[in-house]
Amino acid sequence: MAESTKTKEKPDRKVLKAARILAAAERLLREGDGELEMSQVASEAGVSVGLAYHYFGSKSGMLGAIIHAFYDRYNAVVNRYIDPDITWAVRERDRLSAAVEFLYTDPMAPIILGRMVHTSQVAAIEAARHEEMVEMAARNVASGIKRGDIGRHIDPAIAGATIVGGMHSAIIHAMGMTPRPEPAQLSHQIWGMITGALDLERR
Repeated sequence: MAESTKTKEKPDRKVLKAARILAAAERLLREGDGELEMSQVASEAGVSVGLAYHYFGSKSGMLGAIIHAFYDRYNAVVNRYIDPDITWAVRERDRLSAAVEFLYTDPMAPIILGRMVHTSQVAAIEAARHEEMVEMAARNVASGIKRGDIGRHIDPAIAGATIVGGMHSAIIHAMGMTPRPEPAQLSHQIWGMITGALDLERR
């Protein structure tokens, strides 16, 4: 069968165009009140509205891509390699500091965790991502128990849910404060909650 003479867009060009559209959408979200329309995004990106719909299907699809990209960046920070020979508490305090620093500096964090946090798009994606983070935290706590850095009386699943939920609430609240608490201060207070959840003071 003869190959179609119609020129197909190369995958790398498609990725670049989609990235350009998402970058435009993020700029509009940061400059506005967390609201945008596909026509605005297309104009900002210098593409047709039809192309924006072609890549993302709908405004919800585009917003979902932005939110997922944000959480992918966040996961890359909190799941980065840390020397396993470091004691669990030192390792995880460093991880916490990195997470707070990321959320304080990523330009989309105030939008997604602030203005957009109660929208249906964020809520649905965040619910799925929250479960992933709880599972990762539970595995992390279990590894600390196995190493002997955390007492065996601690339930990893309960501890993981407590840590992730407490961190999330504290960080969202802190980001909405004027002025914000310093990252080191916020990390210190959250770490106090974590040590309590894991009963680390007794060890």
